[in-house]
Amino acid sequence: MRSARLLACAVLAVLLAGCGMLPGTGDEEPDDVATSSPGEPATMPSEIPSWLLECGSSDDERDELQLSTLDLTQATWAMPAGFQRASGYVEDNPVETLHSIWVAEPADPPLPSLNVVNVVLYTDVDWGDLADGCGRVPLAAVEEKLARYRDQIGATPMGEATMTEVSGLPAVTQEVGLASYDYVGYWLFSSDQLLHVYCQWTSDSYRATITSGCDELVASVQVPDA
Repeated sequence: MRSARLLACAVLAVLLAGCGMLPGTGDEEPDDVATSSPGEPATMPSEIPSWLLECGSSDDERDELQLSTLDLTQATWAMPAGFQRASGYVEDNPVETLHSIWVAEPADPPLPSLNVVNVVLYTDVDWGDLADGCGRVPLAAVEEKLARYRDQIGATPMGEATMTEVSGLPAVTQEVGLASYDYVGYWLFSSDQLLHVYCQWTSDSYRATITSGCDELVASVQVPDA
């Protein structure tokens, strides 16, 4: 897994405040296809946009985040060993349009409430005109979006945000602290969706159990390419 500094001069903020307990519980040719008469060579565009030529480049020093082109709502993942589905939880600070939430908790031994691993899916994420023709956005734009989320939840970074991968796709990870618990989060963006995996613990004594399950959960995430 490749890891690199996400921002040179700023620590990225977190996305979510996390889980909280529920109270009490055609046949026609496309216009852009070149055609020719029999015996004549087909014509091709004379110029290729510069951004298209650059899309295949791989520059580790680019200050951009590559957005996924896949449907993140079709992602799958596996239950970590020793965990079970948890009930009674809601996403108490949704930062975009909430699509779904999945929560699991340690089963043997069980841990107190709020010690859980989560997968939350959002839709209607708006990058405006910030994404280029290759589906990349400046990291400054990512920072601005995350700062808005941070203002909403009042979280404190526990370390610097870094680039990572989820299902082989570029993502962001960071540990953060809140009043009731700390968590490590993974954020995978597309042009209009967000898949957020995060795993939270209320005490350092529970951290190893949660992060072990979290590593297994993140490694199991698969986003189909069709």
